[in-house]
Amino acid sequence: MTILSTALGTVFYLLQAVSGESGYAQNGDVEDAEPDDNSRLLSFSCYSQLEVDGPLHSLTCAFDNPDINSTNLNFEICDSLLGIKCLNLNKLQDIYFIKTKKFLLIGNSSICVKLGGKNLTCQEVNIVKIVKPEAPFDIKVIYREEANDFVVTFHTSHLKKKYVKQLMHDIAYRQEKDKKDWMHVNLSNTKLTLLQRKLQPDAMYEIKVRSIPYGEYYEGFWSEWSPSSHFRTPEVNHAGLSLLYGPLSLIIRRLWNNCVRNQKR
Repeated sequence: MTILSTALGTVFYLLQAVSGESGYAQNGDVEDAEPDDNSRLLSFSCYSQLEVDGPLHSLTCAFDNPDINSTNLNFEICDSLLGIKCLNLNKLQDIYFIKTKKFLLIGNSSICVKLGGKNLTCQEVNIVKIVKPEAPFDIKVIYREEANDFVVTFHTSHLKKKYVKQLMHDIAYRQEKDKKDWMHVNLSNTKLTLLQRKLQPDAMYEIKVRSIPYGEYYEGFWSEWSPSSHFRTPEVNHAGLSLLYGPLSLIIRRLWNNCVRNQKR
C-alpha cells in the first residue's frame, strides 16, 4: 500500500509540474506533448569553457525558448566524468552553470533536462566539441607615419592555457558613421596591419575581435566580441604631396627638354 501511495504521489507531482500550474501549458503546450515532443519544446544549447579558473572547466546551458518557465527543471550531465557518474548544474536566473575539474575531456557525455527524477529530454555532447573561447581583450591600434599603416594588436588568455591554444580570430572594423558596413579579416595570430591607403582619411574607425577554436581536436563556437577600440585616420597631407610632385615635375621637364634637343640634332 505504501509503494502504491508513493507511486501515485509521484505521478500526481509530475502531472502538476508540467501542467498549467507551472506555466508550461501557456508556454509551449508541454501538458499535452508526447515524450518525443519534449526534445522540441525543451530544446537547449550548451557550451564549455576550459581552464576558466586555473584547472577548473565550466559548462553553461540554456533553453532555446526564453519564455519557458524553468522553475522546476534541472540540468544534469552524466558520463565521461572523473570519479563520478553525474553532476547537477546550478540554476542562475535563465542559465544553468557548473564549474568543475571533473570533465574527462574524452568521449561523449549525456546532458539531460530533468523534472524531479525523470529525464524529459537529453543530448549527447562532447565537451571538447562545444568550446566557446574567452573573449579577446586589450586591443591597441598604433599609427606608423613612416610606413603609412596601422598596427593592430590584442591579447587572448588562451596563449597561457594548456588546452585550446589554437584559435582563429575575426577582426571586424568599420567607420563609426557606417553602422552596418563591417569589414572582416581572419587571422591566427594576434597582430594585423591595416594600410592607410585602404582607409578613408580623417575618419573615426571602430574595431573589435572575437575568437573560435581552430584545430583538429577542439571545436565549438565564436567567443563574445571584445570591447571595441577606436582610432582616427590622419588627414591627407597636401603640403607633402606638393613637396613630392614639385621635384618630380622638375625632373620630368628636364628629361623632356633633353629629348627635344636630341631630336633637333
